[in-house]
Amino acid sequence: MATDVMRITRTTRITQISRIVALALAAGTLFTGQVVLTQLHTGQPVDVGPTVLAALLFWGLWALLTPVVLVATHRWPLDTTPIYRPVLLHLGLSIVMAVVQTMLAFGLGSFALYLSGSAGAHEALKAATSPSALAWGAFAGMFFYWLVAAVDAALRFRGRYAALELELNRSKLDALRSQLRPHFLFNTLNAISGLVPQGDNAHRMILRLSSLLRRSLDEDSHEVPLRTELTFLDDYLDIQRLRFGDQLVVEVDTEPGALGARVPVFLLQPLLENAIEYGESDDGHTTIRLSAHRDGDQLVIRVEDDGPGLAVVNPVREGVGLGNTRARLNHLYGARAAVELSARRDAAQLRGTSVVIRLPWAGSS
Repeated sequence: MATDVMRITRTTRITQISRIVALALAAGTLFTGQVVLTQLHTGQPVDVGPTVLAALLFWGLWALLTPVVLVATHRWPLDTTPIYRPVLLHLGLSIVMAVVQTMLAFGLGSFALYLSGSAGAHEALKAATSPSALAWGAFAGMFFYWLVAAVDAALRFRGRYAALELELNRSKLDALRSQLRPHFLFNTLNAISGLVPQGDNAHRMILRLSSLLRRSLDEDSHEVPLRTELTFLDDYLDIQRLRFGDQLVVEVDTEPGALGARVPVFLLQPLLENAIEYGESDDGHTTIRLSAHRDGDQLVIRVEDDGPGLAVVNPVREGVGLGNTRARLNHLYGARAAVELSARRDAAQLRGTSVVIRLPWAGSS
């Protein structure tokens, strides 16, 4: 996908440069036609040779200088903040380029007239240094500079939009594909459950897994009330209880007022899975305590186990579940959320692990 985006951006950039250079030539043609029409309207003789030559020199030079303008617009983009800095830089550069280009274009035009014999030295010098002509040329040059900058910015935004649109389409396809895979798994589980005897633990486990999978497919929200999240967790824990039997004990203690707090969907499952994997004590039993309460403008969720603890893990590794949880909370809440991994606060002999999740408090609507 990144290669496709880079290819689109590069192709778009080449197209942008060619279009903007063509803009300079089109502007030259337009202004040349304006001069000719003005001469015809006032009854003056149309001096096609010098008029066309002057226009070609003036706008041809701007066509050659257009890449310089594009380099400047990329060096100092007009969509940055603070905006006054790039504006002042472009203003100064546009004045310098317009004055230099005008003097060069008029000088070359007068010199060409002198060489062709169309004007004497005095007339050629007078045409090259005419204050009104130089003022017009500088103004037209500055106007063209800012026109190029505006068109370039618009085309760059359009190119970015095309690249983002491609990425969005790819993301939509990936999302659809990720939805098809769970549906396939769900249908497969239903088929397997029909082959397992009724009342068997394997049959019950498949049914619980199917229920958990269906919940994951039906839930579209990024956040749910804590009571809903605990319902999701019950399906997962029922599967684990069928697997471990009496060796697994999960104690849930949540304040009634915290049940309405909104939490990321499927927040608790990876935390409990991590505790089950690493929280087994020496006697083969695993005891996990899950609590949730409000602390000011935060919801505090704590998951503790009585396993070996962090003292025996060197170096300490969070694992995929806890690492993904940290990244997910950072994406959703930024610095307002925190994940703390530490030894259990009331643990004796440095046994047990504690994971504390802090979320910004938001009650369910």
